[in-house]
Amino acid sequence: MLAAAAAGSAFSLRTARARADEIDPAERLDDIVRIVGRADGGIAARWTDGVLSANVGAEATPLFRVLSQIYSRHRRRADGGYDVVVLELVYFTDLQTRQLLQTWRNPFIGQDVPVPQTTLGPTPFVIRPSLVAERAAAFSAGAKFEQRYDIESADGDDVWVTEALDSVIPPPADSLPAFGFHEHFTFQASRAALAVRSRAHVPCIVQKSNVLSYRPWMLMGDRPGTTTTRAHGRVLDDPARLPPTFLALNHEHGRAVLDGLERQLAL
Repeated sequence: MLAAAAAGSAFSLRTARARADEIDPAERLDDIVRIVGRADGGIAARWTDGVLSANVGAEATPLFRVLSQIYSRHRRRADGGYDVVVLELVYFTDLQTRQLLQTWRNPFIGQDVPVPQTTLGPTPFVIRPSLVAERAAAFSAGAKFEQRYDIESADGDDVWVTEALDSVIPPPADSLPAFGFHEHFTFQASRAALAVRSRAHVPCIVQKSNVLSYRPWMLMGDRPGTTTTRAHGRVLDDPARLPPTFLALNHEHGRAVLDGLERQLAL
């Protein structure tokens, strides 16, 4: 009976994928953009709150929280693709209190390390109807950067979009290792809501997982291992509706970045 159920599920998923393949590529990308951002040219805000751990051998050690905000603007192109610009603002916070860390106690070396506030971007790129994103070398630290999207649905009301980013950035100096960057976002939305074509944004939840090299500021030296982050959040069509923790951090620490958001995300 279990085998029959599994076969039925596999058939349903294959059927859903076949239906997705029949959709016009530009329409399929439009659906993706309406989930991961906004299709009307307005600013969307993707927030995630999660735990970063160091993975050394078989052990994982939680180190701190990562509260990330990705602000984005999407504009449809004549070829069916989208011009995009994103800006990410990241806070590293205490595991329990979510208070911003000015210094962090590295448990591996027993040393207090200054913690930077990280801003990445603004970064422009193009999403093609093939669901592959392209960015200029100047915005990928000179490394090959792969970014791609997919959308799938099964029976029921769930639609999932995945955004995958992979890169290995060359060492900035001979004494430093290359930086590996592998990050995946999974967005879950309602098929019924997506079917309303007048919606510029479809409400969704998002899960983030990544595998990254140690950040240079962590002062891990040549210690073997990687970091992983697991995080959850949402995409909002109005940055003013960010969770209170994010709004408070932005008010105290992010105004220099966010006060010029409209200008920085101009396309």
